Formats: sequence, C-alpha cells, structure tokens
Amino acid sequence: MKKFVSNKKGIYIAILLCFILGHLGGTYAIKQIFLNYKLKDLFPLVSIIAADMAEGAKNTISKKADPFILKAYDLNGNEIETEEEKGPVLFDIDPEVFKNALTEYIPQVLIENKWAEFKNISGLPSKSVVVGTPIVRNGKATGVVFLLEPSSEFQAVLNGFYLVFTATLLLGTMVIGYFLSSYVKEMKLLENVRRDYITNISHELKSPITSIRALTETLADGMIQNEEKKNNYYSIILTECARLQRLIGDVLELSKMQYKKEFWDKQKLSSNELIAFIVSKYSLLADEMGLAFEISDRAKNLPDVYSNWDKIIQLLSIIIDNAMKFVHEDGKITLDATIHSKYITIFVSDNGTGIAEEDLTYMFERFYKSEKSHNGNGSGLGLSIAREIVNGLGEKLEVKSRWGEGTMFLFTIRRF
Repeated sequence: MKKFVSNKKGIYIAILLCFILGHLGGTYAIKQIFLNYKLKDLFPLVSIIAADMAEGAKNTISKKADPFILKAYDLNGNEIETEEEKGPVLFDIDPEVFKNALTEYIPQVLIENKWAEFKNISGLPSKSVVVGTPIVRNGKATGVVFLLEPSSEFQAVLNGFYLVFTATLLLGTMVIGYFLSSYVKEMKLLENVRRDYITNISHELKSPITSIRALTETLADGMIQNEEKKNNYYSIILTECARLQRLIGDVLELSKMQYKKEFWDKQKLSSNELIAFIVSKYSLLADEMGLAFEISDRAKNLPDVYSNWDKIIQLLSIIIDNAMKFVHEDGKITLDATIHSKYITIFVSDNGTGIAEEDLTYMFERFYKSEKSHNGNGSGLGLSIAREIVNGLGEKLEVKSRWGEGTMFLFTIRRF
C-alpha cells in the first residue's frame, strides 16, 4: 500500500477510479431524486386520469395539462382507447412502439401501485419520464395508465452536474497532485535521510571499535614492551570507549526525544542560579584550554524564567561545548542575553572558525558535520539533541555565522 501511494501513476489511477465511481454514483443519485420528484408531481394527475377511465370515460390529457403523452393498456397488454391528442408533443410513431416499450412494466405497476422510470422510446427526441398507476374498477385492477413527459429538464440537470463535477474534480486533481507530489518528494527525502542516518551511525560506531580492536590486539600479542607506550595505548582505548559510550548515549537520547515527543515539566527557575552554574562549570575548563569565557552584565542580572532546569543546562552545555571545539587557542566565548516582555533570549557567541553559509541550513541535522570545519570531536548529534530540547520546551533556537568570523547560537526562554 505504501509503495502504491508513493507511486504517481498509482495515485492518478486511483483518482481516475474515483472520477468514474463519482460519475456513476452522482448520475444514479440525480436520477433517483429526479424520478421521486416527478412521481410526486405527476402522480396526482395520473391518478385522476386512471379514476376517470375506471368510470368508462375516454380521458384525454389535453384537458388536464400540456405537454404529455397518455397511454393505457388492459392486463393483457391491449391498448385502451383514449381521445387522440393533437398537440405538438405527439409524434407520428407506430402505436406498437409504445406498446412494446410500456407493457412490460404492467406487472411492476400493479405491484407498486405508483411507478416512475426513464424510458428511451424510438421516435421521440429524448428520453421520457414515464409514470404509471393501475386502473381500478370495483376494487379490481383492469389495466394500467402511463403518462409520458419529455425529460429535457433532467438532461439539463445532468449536464450541469457533469460540468460542475468534472470542473471540481479537475481542480481537486490539480491540488491533490501538487500536495501528493510534495508528499512523494518528502517521502524520498526521508528515505534518503534514513539511509544517510544508518550509514553515518555505522561509520561513527565502527571508528572507535576499529581503534579499540587494533590497539587491544597489539597489546594482547605482546608486541609493545615499553611501559610508557603501553600506558598510551590504554589511554587511547579508554578515550575511544568513552567516545563510543557517549555516541550510544546520544543516539538513544535523540531517538527517545524524537519518537516519544517528550514535553518536560516546567517551573519557576532563577536565571542567576542557571548562569552561576554554567560559569562554575566552564570557567575553569576554559582557563585550562587557554580560552576567554565572558559573561555579560545583562546575563548576570536576568529575571526568573519558566522552564526545566536540567534541559536548559543540557542545552547550554551542548552549545558551549560546540563553541569550544571551534575556537582557537586564546579564543573567546561570550554569554549574553536580552530581556523582552514575555521571554528572554540567551546568546552564546564565539570568535572561532565560523560556519559556511551553505552549511547553516543543515546544522541541526543528525550527524551533519561541515566539511570546512570537520574534525574528529563529537558525535554529530549534539545540535540535533539541542533542537529537540528546544522543541520540547516550546522555545526557539537559531544559529548565525560567517565563515572565518565566528558563530552565535541564540535561544529563547519564557519569563515567569
């Protein structure tokens, strides 16, 4: 079914089938509605005629209404004489034509008492609406009266339906076709993303495992005798294990966020405590790396916010960690903020390598790493997790950057 829906030919075949079914169903519905209408309209007249004929009168329809064709038959199918109609609706048609066309319905009229149908009679320019009722004398049916009326009104209604239905369907097909084309493109894009995701995660998992195996085999074979070199190998193995553990943790966390669509509990938080926690976490680390980590006065004096402590800390950590990867020695990372009536905006900027304009669109995609700034650090999932955190909190996250001039991430937090 999924394959059929994603196939344009299949979609348009389905639309064609809908057109055919709609055409047939609409025609049938209009026919029944029109027949019921005509039955209610003409039955009183044909009942009067049948009552007159039951009393022996040679009834003529010209005295009742115009234009109609009146035919009556006994139970054996023999025509009952009526006064001939001289009006324009009577055509030079052999009476046998009417007899052959109408007498087959006598049993049905006797059963239903009142009956209506469309009939195409040879010699008449169009189909006719035929209404019939029994002739009853002394409580016993002796024949049937048929009243015929040209169905030009019905044909006009039907043509109007065909016009509106076809125009609506064509317009609907164009609109549906547009959205389905977009859907098919998105399906293909999602499939490519899925394949890229599998390829990337396979590569990211394979790299540390390959390193760990190679180093372990070397140590197990006793090829390394120097203790210092052995310790270096052990250190690399531990680093790769930590990298692997971090990658698996990030994958699991991102999957949980994306598929469970978590929305975290919020409460009143002190912005000053949030900033103080981040300062205590990164000031010493920045000093050891030879970086300047500056907090603006505005960031140190923010109003209380309404959010989730753990997720805001995680979000800030991801952004600051990302900044530290791409600033050079003696670089600078700045934490700033602006205050608005309903929210505050946090800015984390650096004077690092920056991001090329063509890469900005993809910065929050899983495993995406800019070719110009590619390095071995990180799993490529941090910013994807940051985006999911922001979505879960109902906030906004943006990135602004120029290659060679640094990068700035900004996100909002609702005020309390």
